Amino acid sequence: MDEARSSVGQTFCPHRLTVKARHSTLSVVHNAASVGGIGMNYLRYGQDVRITPGTFDSFYLVQIPLHGTARVRVGETVVQSDRRFASLPSPTLHVDMEWSADCEQLLVHIPRDAVQSAAQSEPGTSSDPVVFHPLVDMNSPAMSSWMRIVHLACDEAERETGILSSPLAASHFEQVLVTGLLAAQPNSSTQSPQPTQTALTSRTVRCALDLIREQPEYPWKVAELATRVGVGPRTLQAAFRRERGTTPLEELRRVRLARAHADLVDAAPDGASVTEVATRWGFFHLGRFSQFYRAEFGLSPSQTLAS
Repeated sequence: MDEARSSVGQTFCPHRLTVKARHSTLSVVHNAASVGGIGMNYLRYGQDVRITPGTFDSFYLVQIPLHGTARVRVGETVVQSDRRFASLPSPTLHVDMEWSADCEQLLVHIPRDAVQSAAQSEPGTSSDPVVFHPLVDMNSPAMSSWMRIVHLACDEAERETGILSSPLAASHFEQVLVTGLLAAQPNSSTQSPQPTQTALTSRTVRCALDLIREQPEYPWKVAELATRVGVGPRTLQAAFRRERGTTPLEELRRVRLARAHADLVDAAPDGASVTEVATRWGFFHLGRFSQFYRAEFGLSPSQTLAS
């Protein structure tokens, strides 16, 4: 374990590494390549581990799970990271991470100076350290575009005679990666603080809605939804009220009602009953289900089933 900590620490920074299971053996794989001053790293530990670097100080680290999961605390925000959500700790915030045994990540190591320089090239930008929102939605159009650049960089970095073997080309590519990240991921360097907050809130609500729509049968609680999208429960509740005039659990109920409605429309006359459909989607009080259903669709569940 000491060897793994030392080897990884030389690339990133000194840190504490703890294996959760006693008497377990790490199976560390760490491959690295560079594009200008940006490092592209593949890392896995092969065991459930806790990694505590404190603050990164001199770099940003985009942590993109390729497999498995990680729980990443960045300052006061907790990111539940998987293939859908990456994490992006900023240099000034305390970081504490837990990786699952099957966790494999692509780690994009970006010098702090490169980000600060790119941000300050825009007129009116503050000289304060750039702080990114730590939750990265990998399915957003902007991040999908940025990842295409990252994949190209990884491919070219493996070629000894590729275009990135030219220092000039590598330098330009580095700038594209940095400015692209600033454009793709909400951060503190934008000229107007209010749009930044709005963008962060919209992203939070969108990510929570995506989780609800992808797994409406799951017994979501507000606290768990908030943890998954990297904010506190009160922040999530306030964001839903501000943007949608509703709450996360009301949105969950609306999605479940829509699924129940679709099942009732598609059901054969001698097929599923109203009770079966209601309980399938988490409605165990049939009177309330009928009340919510009529308010949403203008008729009762039994009328839909009979039509």
